[in-house]
Amino acid sequence: MNNKLEILKMIEAGKISVEEGLELIEAAEQAERIEADSSNEEERYAYNKTDRETLKNFDVALVSCKLNIERSNVEDVTIELLNPQTRELVDKPDWLHFYEEENYIAIKEKRNGSFGDLINFFKDSGENPFKTIFINIKLPMNLVIDQGKFSSVSGNLSAIGLNGVDFTFKTVSGKVYMTGVKSQVIRGKSTSGSVISEDVRCENGVYSSTSGRLKLTGQHVMAKGKTVSGSIEFDGGDETKQADFSTVSGKIDIKVETPEQYNLSMDSLTGGIDPSGFAVVDKEMGGQRRVNISNRSEDRLIKASTVSGKILFDKK
Repeated sequence: MNNKLEILKMIEAGKISVEEGLELIEAAEQAERIEADSSNEEERYAYNKTDRETLKNFDVALVSCKLNIERSNVEDVTIELLNPQTRELVDKPDWLHFYEEENYIAIKEKRNGSFGDLINFFKDSGENPFKTIFINIKLPMNLVIDQGKFSSVSGNLSAIGLNGVDFTFKTVSGKVYMTGVKSQVIRGKSTSGSVISEDVRCENGVYSSTSGRLKLTGQHVMAKGKTVSGSIEFDGGDETKQADFSTVSGKIDIKVETPEQYNLSMDSLTGGIDPSGFAVVDKEMGGQRRVNISNRSEDRLIKASTVSGKILFDKK
C-alpha cells in the first residue's frame, strides 16, 4: 500500500507520467502477490513422472523473465531454463523458486531488488536492471489445466496450444501472445504491451491494454476488449454471440461472417463509424455518431464505443 501511495504522489508531482504510474502500480501489485504466495509455500525441486491428465492449478509469477508454455510430445511437465539470447540451458538461479504438489505447480521469481529498482526500470527506457532467463515449459499433449495464471512485470508471455478451463495471462510492459489455446475462459491483459490472441477457442474472452494493441481471432462465443489509446482488431466466426469493445482514441476494427445477423450498438463521440453498408449511421447535432439496431437477433449483439477513434464493421 505504501508503494502505491508513493506512486500517486510521484504522478501528482509530475515526476512520472500517468502511464508510467499505472505500470508501476501493476508492478507493485505483482511483487506483493509473489511475496504473499511464496511465504506459504514449501519449495520442491523434483518433478516426478505422474499419470495425471488434469492439472488443477498452474501458477507462474515473474518479474523480468520471459515465459513460453506449450503442448509438446513429452510424458510429463518439462521445465527448461534457457539463456534468452543463445537458448542454451542454464542452471536454476537462487531467485527462481519451484513448488509442486500432486495437482499444483508454481514458479515464482522472487527478487531482492528494491522498489526503487522498479522505478528506475520504467524510467530508464526499459533497461532491465535484473539478470533474466527464458523459461520454456512443455506440457503433455493430453494435459488439461483447470486454472492457469501466468504473469510478469516486464517479460513477454506466450502460450501455444494449451487446453484448459480458466486461463489468465497478465503483464505490465511485456507482450501477451496466445495461439491455438482452448479454454472456457481466457483473460489477457498488458498495461503498455500488445495482447495477441490468435486461433483460440473459448466461451468467454476478456482482453485489455492501456496503450498496446488487441488482436483477437478464432472462435469466441463472447468477447470483450478495452484499451485507452491502442487499437482493437476482432475477427470472429459465426459462433460469436456477443462482442463488446471500447477505446478512448484507438481504432476498432470488427469483422464477422454474417454481419447482417447482429444487433448493433455503436457510439463515437468525435470519431467516425463505417458499417460498410450493414447499418445506417445517425449523426447528432454535436457531431456524435451512433448505430442502434435491435431487431435482427434474439441473442447476437455487437457493441463498440470510442471517444475520438474510428469504428469499422464489415464482413470477413
